[in-house]
Amino acid sequence: MRIERLNVKTAAPSVGQYYQCFKTLLDQGVPEILCLTLSAKLSSDIVSATDAAEMVREDYPDRRVVVYDTLRAAVPQGLLAVGAARRLAAGKSLDEVVTWLKGARFQSGLIAALDSLDYLAQGGRIGKAAYLVGGALQIIPILKINDEGVVAPATIVRKKTSILPTMVSMLQKQTPGFHDLQVAVMHADDLERAEALKSLLLQTIPLTDIPILEFTPVMGAHTGPGLLGLGFLRDDGVE
Repeated sequence: MRIERLNVKTAAPSVGQYYQCFKTLLDQGVPEILCLTLSAKLSSDIVSATDAAEMVREDYPDRRVVVYDTLRAAVPQGLLAVGAARRLAAGKSLDEVVTWLKGARFQSGLIAALDSLDYLAQGGRIGKAAYLVGGALQIIPILKINDEGVVAPATIVRKKTSILPTMVSMLQKQTPGFHDLQVAVMHADDLERAEALKSLLLQTIPLTDIPILEFTPVMGAHTGPGLLGLGFLRDDGVE
């Protein structure tokens, strides 16, 4: 069942919320904090986090808080966070992990198809030209988050039956000769197509498991129901 369209608004966490989170961790004795935000081109999240980090540095001059722009969102951002956490747990220094992130964020990606571009256009998260072209030609754009952290058209299809094979093909082209590949399927109120995408991925790419996740309410608010996507992180084995 599809949800009715609502006038939903979202807001980034405030400086105060970030400050309280950082302060709580530092009060517990945490010596260093690494905060990975979603793309600065998609949210003011990083501004709040950076301001809060400056505030806690004044209160805790012997501690370190690093705020890092992943240039990503959703699953790719999460995969980068998990990868960073694992490396820190394995004994890597914060500087070493930040160096890894500088390369790894460009080995990650988000590929998505929408039922409508209306939500992205209204929220200012896709260019006006891309929106007008998509509507005028009655085409279905497959979107990506580019290396500048902006939602941008990657390719187009004219039939809904072409969406899934096109997304799988795009993933294959972006992950040639991978050392280790992590993939997750995402959807907004479209579990049936998400399961179909997972099935096609498993038939095409040698992966043992692909989790299916729901897009967060924030993502859904900016894209609308029917959003289907896949996120990935390719590890080339370089630390």
